[in-house]
Amino acid sequence: KRRPPRRVDTVVWHPHPPRPARLSPDKAPTSAAFATVFMLSALMAATSPSPPPPAAPAASETFLSEIIGEPALAGKMMPTGAVLDLMDIVAARAAWAHTKGGKVATVSFDRVDLLMPVCHMDLVKVTGRVVSTGSSSLVVEVKGFKEDIATRRMIRTASSFVTMVLMDNNMRPMKNAVPQLLMETDEDKNVSEMVYVRRKLFMEWDAMLKTEMQSSERLTPEQVEDAASNANKREYLTVPQTKVVVRKQSMPRNLNHHQTLFGGDIIKWMEQTATYTAQRFTANPTPMITLAMNRITFKSPITINDVIQMEAEVVYVRKYILEVQVHCFVDPPSGKLRDSHTGYFTVMNLDSLGFKRPIVTGIKLEEDDQESLKKYKLAKSRFAFDAGVSPAAGPAKELQRIRTGEDENDTETNTKFYLS
Repeated sequence: KRRPPRRVDTVVWHPHPPRPARLSPDKAPTSAAFATVFMLSALMAATSPSPPPPAAPAASETFLSEIIGEPALAGKMMPTGAVLDLMDIVAARAAWAHTKGGKVATVSFDRVDLLMPVCHMDLVKVTGRVVSTGSSSLVVEVKGFKEDIATRRMIRTASSFVTMVLMDNNMRPMKNAVPQLLMETDEDKNVSEMVYVRRKLFMEWDAMLKTEMQSSERLTPEQVEDAASNANKREYLTVPQTKVVVRKQSMPRNLNHHQTLFGGDIIKWMEQTATYTAQRFTANPTPMITLAMNRITFKSPITINDVIQMEAEVVYVRKYILEVQVHCFVDPPSGKLRDSHTGYFTVMNLDSLGFKRPIVTGIKLEEDDQESLKKYKLAKSRFAFDAGVSPAAGPAKELQRIRTGEDENDTETNTKFYLS
């Protein structure tokens, strides 16, 4: 029997590519060369995300309004920290709107001056809008108002610039991800120029403090003491004797959506600590009021596992006002304190009727305590620096006189309400 013919498939032969010439060992590519080629090819293959489209400041404008305080205390002055807390929340909302829902965190607060006190059961309105942007940061202008029931008008109470930063899922700044601003109106351009001026002032203020802190000159009480303001007091306390330590545990109610503490809550706690320290120093049981909060920069986020430790000291005293330095530390579960941030609060002494009341306690300066001398000198420099900077326009002419020390030359005492 004959076998059937074998089926042969058609095969197309291609010429074999020539083999590359073998390189000598001294000319062979190294591992570094292969790594460079790989990195370049990866960079060329990656597609960079397109930059977000620009937006006008009006697109991020927002506001919150609340009737704050306790009904049982209606008409009595609220702590300034309540307003600062609301300002931080509004700043975060404006930054969130500008970044289209991005994760934002508070980096710093510019100086805040209180123009009008806020009382319990007042209707408070805080507005905010993004007025400047960087690679990963946003500057939000926030303004606080309260309604005067007698005239049914909104009165300006405070204003500031809050710097926020856009974060990724690893809580790191996102570069080139913040939409740029379209300055369409003259008002937008004017506010942008104001931000530039405030940033320049902050740099001058920071450079002044760093220069004096790094100075190795030995100080004496005669060199640093403001004799006109610190003389003729009823009693004197050293700076360490004014120290108050407050420790607070982070709780879920204090967390934002990144599971870190709200910057506004931290500032509110700092302001409460400052006013208590001021009352303890003056032995005045009447609630005092915070007129200003100086510039604060947060160095790192605080989580729910951390304890925040606030150490407050009175570092400078004038006739009606004093400055409290609040130094904050973070106590993590590891138990090793780390430096977080420092705030400076200007507090005014009041009597039970709300009139200015002279401070009868002074600061005792000793040459052996160089740290206290340096703190006093720095506070004195801060007062002189800020006295030359006019606050935002407002109805409180008396506030400007207090900030510059002009009212200390008045012959009458306890005859003028501080906002008259």
